[in-house]
Amino acid sequence: MSSPARTRLLGLLLVGLQGVIFLAVGVTALLDGPGVEGSLWLGSTLVLLGLLGMFWSGKDLGRALTPMPTPNGAGLAAGGIYGFVRHPMYAAIIVVAFGMAVGSGKLWTLVSAVVLLVFFDIKTRVEEGFLVRAYPGYEDYAARTGKFLPGVGKRRAR
Repeated sequence: MSSPARTRLLGLLLVGLQGVIFLAVGVTALLDGPGVEGSLWLGSTLVLLGLLGMFWSGKDLGRALTPMPTPNGAGLAAGGIYGFVRHPMYAAIIVVAFGMAVGSGKLWTLVSAVVLLVFFDIKTRVEEGFLVRAYPGYEDYAARTGKFLPGVGKRRAR
């Protein structure tokens, strides 16, 4: 299998796994199971904030928006919300997932949200490898910009 084909397969696997984990968050919120302290008000607020963050991220990403971990050639988005956080779309999805966990008060939803957070940490490492190769300025951008939160998780310059 050629390198571009392997890269595409890796991308499809990551996107598929992302969907399965997020689906697990939603399904476990609906199922009976062990509970944790929950708050429908706080959970709903987090879901709303996460959805707003997803919209804002998508708007600022523009034509560069793709679920794949490989750049689509539309250029590096480093302005708007991307001037503060390298992966605001993933951060927003994580906020939605934790909102669902808090709102449902279900232990397995919380576990699924944590798994999603870990997954996005891993996916961003793969994605940033592609971004470093595609955009000469990415290393500097990543060294001054937080990963999921402003100022937190800056990439070390090499």
